[in-house]
Formats: sequence, structure tokens, C-alpha cells
Amino acid sequence: MWEIKKHTILYFVIIALITSCTSIIQVTVPNGATLLVIDAFLDNSSKPQTVRITTSANYFSEVPTPAVLGATVGLTDLTNSKTYTFTPDGKGNYIYTPVTNDTMGYVNHKYQLNVSYNGNVYNAVSTLFPTIPVDTILFRISQTDIGGKLPLSDTTNPRKYFPDLVAVDIPVQNNYYWVKVYKNGVFYNQPGQMDFFENSGGVFGINGDTIQPPNNFFGLIDNSHPYYRGDTCLIQIYSTDANTNDFLGQLQTQMTNSQAGLFAVTPQNVKTNIQQTTGTQQAIGWFNMGAIMSKSVIAK
Repeated sequence: MWEIKKHTILYFVIIALITSCTSIIQVTVPNGATLLVIDAFLDNSSKPQTVRITTSANYFSEVPTPAVLGATVGLTDLTNSKTYTFTPDGKGNYIYTPVTNDTMGYVNHKYQLNVSYNGNVYNAVSTLFPTIPVDTILFRISQTDIGGKLPLSDTTNPRKYFPDLVAVDIPVQNNYYWVKVYKNGVFYNQPGQMDFFENSGGVFGINGDTIQPPNNFFGLIDNSHPYYRGDTCLIQIYSTDANTNDFLGQLQTQMTNSQAGLFAVTPQNVKTNIQQTTGTQQAIGWFNMGAIMSKSVIAK
């Protein structure tokens, strides 16, 4: 009987200790300075090019970041001294539409982004490096089945499709790529689906050989968002440079940090290549000029 009572008393003591250590802590995050945020990933296609400008918001804000209106945005091709002026749409987007069958982006040209707002002047510089064509898009049986391709005799309906990319790297030089996947025109934009890499070797591809993007090993898309018969799969390969590749890596780490558990890193400000030349309001964000090539197929 004493043993039973002793264990019972010990049980209640443990519960009391556990519950006494549980309390609600109200965390107050002070408001920081309002920063200008410039998102400028431009390419050499003939489609409209957009620079998105907003301001930073409070950490716990649940509304979209405020759009910046009244800025002046321009792009200068430093290689041939040509300038391009972007037109505001009144929603924080600044757009340049190339003339028919033309582009403002040329391989190996150096570009400078120029932004002025409320007495502040900013600029950033980027070189447009070449990209590579998407050679082939195949479909896997499942997200993780690397070798299995969909048999022609499979009439399962609805049948799931998981794309697999084949492309060949540019030889001699080190290159940096960002692979983007779209389903019926909608970008797979979740942080875990960001697929960017350097071609320098290892599982990501030997210089000048067939590349193997990191996500391609486990599937370019996640298992819960497959393609189905009749869906259009579009894959783009967008060129970046070493600094942009590092920026994307840091950005992805911060966006997925809450899911990392024991492997989480200390939250930190993401780097920027936006330089302030005049004024007092600081800016963050990134500017990259990239070449882009794409291929699309319909799942049948």
C-alpha cells in the first residue's frame, strides 16, 4: 500500500512541476525602420519585365506589404549605353514592355538598375550570363521513382505525372541556374520547390555534361501537387551569377527555417545588392539580369 501511495504522490509531484513550468510569454517585437524592398529579377524574353517595389512591414503583420507608388525606375545597358524606362501600374509594379519580337536583355551585357523614390536614389548592377535549353521533359511514375517512366500502356485515370528534366550544361566555365516549373501557367513557388544550383560538379552535374538539379533527384514538384492528363508542364532554366545563387540559398533557408527543427539557424537579414547613393531610407532586395530558355509539354 505504501508503495502505491508513494508512486501516486510522485506522479502528482511530477505533474505539478510540469504544469508549473508552463506559462504564456508575450513577446513584444519593436517596430524597425521602414525599408524600401526592390524585387527585380529580369530576363531576356520579349515578355513584359516587372520591377516590384514595396516597403517592409511589422513582423507579425498579416496584410500584404505596402506598395510603393511614385517611384522612378529605369534600366541602363552599360555595354551599349541604352536606357529603358519602366511605367508604374499604380500597384507597386513598374513595367517595361519590349517592342514586338525584341528584348532588352543580351548575353554578356552588363546592366544597372536605377530607382529613385522620395528623394532617395538606389542602384544595382548585374551581368546577364547565358543559360541552356531544356532538352527533354519526361514524366515519372512517382515523385521519388527516378528510373521509372510512365509506360504507354498505363491507362490509369486520373493518372499522376511528375516531371523529370534533361539538359546539358555549358562547358568550360562555371554557370549558375535557377529551374522554374509551372503547371498550367501557375508557378510552383513554395520555398521547398526553389531549384537553383552551380554546375561545378557532384550530383548537380559535371561541367559541360548533363545537369542534375538538386530537386530533380527527389522530384521537381512535391508529391501533393502532381500533373494530371491534359495539364501543361512548362520548365524554364534562368541564368544567375554566384552572388544571386548565394542570395537564393539564404532566402530559402530563412523561409524554411521554422520547419528545420533542430537544424534551424539564427534568423538574420537576407543580403542585398541594392546600393543607396542618396537619401536616408535604406533599401533591401535583389537585382538579377538572366537569360531564360523554356520548354513545355502536355501530359497525355
